[in-house]
Amino acid sequence: MPRNTTRRQFLVQAGVVTAGIALPLACDGSSTASKIDEKPRASVPSEPRVVIARDETLTRGKVAEHRDLLRKLLDAAMQRLTNATNAAAAWRRFFKPGERVGIKVNALGFSTQPAVVEAIVAGLRQAGVPAGKIIIWDRFDVELAGAGFKLNKSSSGVQCRGTDAERIGSGYENEVESRGQIGSCFSSIVAKQVDVLISVPVLKDHNLAGVSLGMKNFYGAIHNPNKYHDNNCDPFVADVVSHRYIRPKWRLTVCDGTRAQYNAGPGVHPGFIWPFGGLIVSNDFVAADAVAADLLEKQRKAKGLKSLAEEQRAPQHINTAGKRGLGVADLNKIERIEV
Repeated sequence: MPRNTTRRQFLVQAGVVTAGIALPLACDGSSTASKIDEKPRASVPSEPRVVIARDETLTRGKVAEHRDLLRKLLDAAMQRLTNATNAAAAWRRFFKPGERVGIKVNALGFSTQPAVVEAIVAGLRQAGVPAGKIIIWDRFDVELAGAGFKLNKSSSGVQCRGTDAERIGSGYENEVESRGQIGSCFSSIVAKQVDVLISVPVLKDHNLAGVSLGMKNFYGAIHNPNKYHDNNCDPFVADVVSHRYIRPKWRLTVCDGTRAQYNAGPGVHPGFIWPFGGLIVSNDFVAADAVAADLLEKQRKAKGLKSLAEEQRAPQHINTAGKRGLGVADLNKIERIEV
C-alpha cells in the first residue's frame, strides 16, 4: 500500500468504515490554534515494568465466558506491576475515589473485548472509584454498540458512549489544539469530562502504522485522524499522546490480547487471528507498546511473514515517543514479567 494512502481510503479498502459515517475533516466553531507548553516533563524511570498475563483457558470458547478469570488475571498483573500485597491496594496506587476515569477502548475493526473492560471496571471499583465516575468511550456510538458494548448515557452507573453521541462533530472542543505537527479538535470527553485515562487497545497489526496499540488508540481522541497517517503515522502518534489532554492523565495501558491479529489489521481478517490468551499491562505507555509490538513481530516471524520493517511499515512512532522522553522504547531497558 502506498505510504500516502489516507486513513479514509485504507479503511474503505479494509471494509471497516461503518456505513453512513464520515470522518469529520474540520472542527465545528473556531479554528484558532491553541499553542501548548512545549516544556518537556520529567523522564519516567529507566527500567519500567510490563506485565504479560496469560492463561490458555482464554483461548477456548468466547472471551465473555471467562469474565471471572479475566478479573483474576488482571488483578494478578496489577499486583506484579506494583508489588502490592493485594489487588485493591494495587489499583489504589493509580486511582483515587474522587477521580473521573476515562476508559478509551478501540471499537474500530478488530475491537476491544467488553469482558476485558468489565475486569478493569471491577478493579476501579476495588480502588473506590464510583461507577458513576467511569466512562467507557470511543469515537462513535454505533461502533461501540457493534463491538458489543452496552451504551449508557444516563448519570446512573458506568457510562458508555461515543464522542459523537448526538451527531457527527458534536462532541469535540471548538478550538484547534496544536502539538508538534498536529492540529486537531480533541474530544470533550478527554478534554473536560475525565481526570485520568486508561488505554485499552487490542494487540493488533495496522497496515499503515505497523501496529495499533495503546498510543495509536488515542487517534480516537481527535476529530481528524485521517490527516495523520503519512510516514507510518510518525511523528503524529507521539504528537497526539504528548498533548496536555492525554499524557498527564494517562495512568495505565491494558492491552487486550485475548484475541490478537498479527497481520492485515486493523480490520478483521480471520486468517491472521492469534489466540494469544492474555493481557499486557503497564503504567509506561511507550514500554507497553514496545513489548506488544515485539510480541507481534515474533508471531509474524513464527508464521513465516516478513518483518514490519521489511514491509516498510515499522512502528517508528514508538521509538519517536521514547526519544522524546514520553516513556521507554528500548526493550533492553524494560522489565518484562510473565504471569
